[in-house]
Amino acid sequence: MKKFYFLMAFVAISLFSYGQKFSGLTATASTGTASVAVDNNMGTRWESAFEDPQWIMVDLGESKTVGAVKLYWEGANAKDYSISFSTNGTDFTGEIFYTDKAAGSRTDVIDNLNINCRYIKVNGTARNLTYGYSIWEFEVYPPVTPELTSLTVNTSISVIKLGQTQQLTVGGLDQLGNSFPLTNPTSWGVDGTGASVNSSGLFSSTQKGLFTVTATNNSLTKTATVEVLPTNDNLSIGTTATASSGTALLAIDNNPGSRWESAHELDPQWIMIDLGAKKNVTDIIISWEGANAKDYIIETSVNGTVWSTLATKTEMPAGARIDRLYDVSVDAQYVRITGTARNLNYGYSIYELQIYGSVALSTSNANTQYPPLKVYPNPASEIVYLTENVLKADILTLQGQLVQSVQNNKTINVSTFNKGFYLVRMIDINGNQNTTKLEIR
Repeated sequence: MKKFYFLMAFVAISLFSYGQKFSGLTATASTGTASVAVDNNMGTRWESAFEDPQWIMVDLGESKTVGAVKLYWEGANAKDYSISFSTNGTDFTGEIFYTDKAAGSRTDVIDNLNINCRYIKVNGTARNLTYGYSIWEFEVYPPVTPELTSLTVNTSISVIKLGQTQQLTVGGLDQLGNSFPLTNPTSWGVDGTGASVNSSGLFSSTQKGLFTVTATNNSLTKTATVEVLPTNDNLSIGTTATASSGTALLAIDNNPGSRWESAHELDPQWIMIDLGAKKNVTDIIISWEGANAKDYIIETSVNGTVWSTLATKTEMPAGARIDRLYDVSVDAQYVRITGTARNLNYGYSIYELQIYGSVALSTSNANTQYPPLKVYPNPASEIVYLTENVLKADILTLQGQLVQSVQNNKTINVSTFNKGFYLVRMIDINGNQNTTKLEIR
């Protein structure tokens, strides 16, 4: 028997020391399904009728000493409300009033209560939205001695440019989410090549990429993510986009909440960005939604006609993800992504397609002098030749009808052509064009 009492005393001390919330609660309300506010499921919520006042009442099952109440409000919440307590569910005392509470999803912690009761009633008198009052979870705790139970970092996701730094700070929370002072120093760590964080939490990196910073204090840890972007501008903002289907501009509107989605049709599907002029593209970041590409290719072009493959991706993972292609350094006006196999049955879907670079062209092509685009001999009867720098050539009638097109081929057999005059339209690797008249004899 003594062992039983000792065990019960130990359990009681544990509950009070660690702030374990009361379980087995039931609830009633003026309207709506009150039970979902005490089902220990943050994915369900009580929602009242769309009028004032509205109330919800929690039953602890028996009278208990209450130290704190925690209300997880949805966006449709109370601007003004009161909370009161009862031992019989009829006579309520100790009413506490709250006014002008903030709009938006929030968590209200009502602590230092030390009240003996069985029933706790929340009565909403003014709403922040036109909808009903809505609570994800209504939690009740016994009196507790505050202690450090978790850490916070001042920012969960930071975005900086290469060469910049990010100051991270850490804080402590008690069992109810209230601030708790840290008395021990914090140790910092970071994953990834090129990144570092000093003893005061100052992050820096010599490499672009996504890095996870870890703060450790009193054997507790908290992580934060820092993304280091290229120093160049995002060239895709303010440009134009087209696609095989869907609204392509939603992928370059600088709004991570909107997305381009292709038709749910057979592959392939593509999206193309026109940068407006030839630019030096250095980095590409693709923020995919869950409906994304398993296999795809990235191509670039200076003229929208002749394309070069920049990257081929295969067996990419399912689920929302961000693909990063750094340090490509290619001159292009057009960037095209073509999905050839999907991870889901839906269309391809991109939140944001960021193309970084500069207006200045790379020295590899910009400083290279090429001879004029020519076709020879002229007149010709059997074989004509193209100068070395011609990537693509179209032979057309004088009326503009296409007769033959060649790409990456420096010879054309014209022996079967009808005698007469033709137009030869040539394009070089820089996108320059020249059209000349060719006589076939």
